[in-house]
Amino acid sequence: MDEADKLLKAQVDRGKTPSVQYVIFNGQEIIHKFQYGYADIARRKKVTNNTTYNAFSVTKTFTALATLQLQEHGRLRIDDRVKQHLPNFPYSAEITIRQLLTHSSGIPNPIPLSWIHLFREHEMFDRKSFFEEVLQRNDRIKFSPNKQFSYSNLGYIILGRLIEQVAGMSYEKYIEERVFQPIGIAERDLSFTIDPARLAKGYQKKISFTNLMLGFMIDKKKYLGKAEGKWKPFRFFYVNGAPYGGLIGTPNAFMKYIQALMNTEH
Repeated sequence: MDEADKLLKAQVDRGKTPSVQYVIFNGQEIIHKFQYGYADIARRKKVTNNTTYNAFSVTKTFTALATLQLQEHGRLRIDDRVKQHLPNFPYSAEITIRQLLTHSSGIPNPIPLSWIHLFREHEMFDRKSFFEEVLQRNDRIKFSPNKQFSYSNLGYIILGRLIEQVAGMSYEKYIEERVFQPIGIAERDLSFTIDPARLAKGYQKKISFTNLMLGFMIDKKKYLGKAEGKWKPFRFFYVNGAPYGGLIGTPNAFMKYIQALMNTEH
């Protein structure tokens, strides 16, 4: 692992990435960990155990877990049709919860890179209204249910709504109370809320093809700050839909979550 760490350290030192942090572990303990580089380049703020990161689509595993918990508790069956629980479901009445979970429902997946809003806009952001418009613009399935695999963030937005309907509480509250708390993960270490003092900045290389392409997907003047050396930093933002990508946490918190999944005694 020393050789691997040297290689990764060199990548940071050569300006290939702002930082690297990883943990190797088993079900009981940490075997090896490495952290190096900056959470904030301009302020020379180093990454630490307390640095938080956007989990983005790793959040979908929590959404899937919550859905399976509700099945264990007898609140739903994953082979139920979605319309049984969400009467206003806008797609085929044949689509099941299982098909949402496995990305086989046929529900489209418009590019979600623009589905973001700034940290300062969060209190005023209306998630329900935003996705009602998205659903109206994407109201036809791409193929008959269970015929193909096709990744869909919209499918997980619908799963989030289903969890809220069946559990009788917000998606975020359900995950916090029924997943984080039983595992013993502190709210400060894993949540759906940005702590600007702890969240690592996202960066994009100033001169790169992907930076050029970003201009076709987001308002770069709004979402990107002034260059920090060769990097353009993203201003802190939330994704518009928590169930498909909204979690923020420390590496150790995500490790605890995976260790809990590895524990076959419960």
